[in-house]
Amino acid sequence: MTVEAIKNEVMFQTNNDTEDVGDYLPSLLNYINDGYDRLVRAWTKSHTPQEDYPRLEADSDEPNLPEWLHRYIADWATWLVYRNGNPSKQTRGLAFKTAFEEIVSTILGEGGANGLNEDGTSKQYKHFFNIPL
Repeated sequence: MTVEAIKNEVMFQTNNDTEDVGDYLPSLLNYINDGYDRLVRAWTKSHTPQEDYPRLEADSDEPNLPEWLHRYIADWATWLVYRNGNPSKQTRGLAFKTAFEEIVSTILGEGGANGLNEDGTSKQYKHFFNIPL
């Protein structure tokens, strides 16, 4: 996903609430980069050099992470947008925060880049996917 696609996803997840766009639009790129940085730290197990994972600036920039992780950047940005709203919006935003925190927990629990395949499936449990429970 490009930064533009992530921004569009945040708009979609906030129900295209154009009423509040002026309030959060100036900070949206910072919210996106905050989510990106948090995912990079989980994926690499460290705070890596800026040249490996440069800050996202232009709408055409893409995060230097597997494609399946990009939507979680939008989830984090959506949470930050809602976090700054009224109590009702904060409650709506908790689902996005939870989704983001769950993927970070999964990444950390699976060994980051060494424990997950590029599509997000676990290397550790790949042989058990077809067994009915």
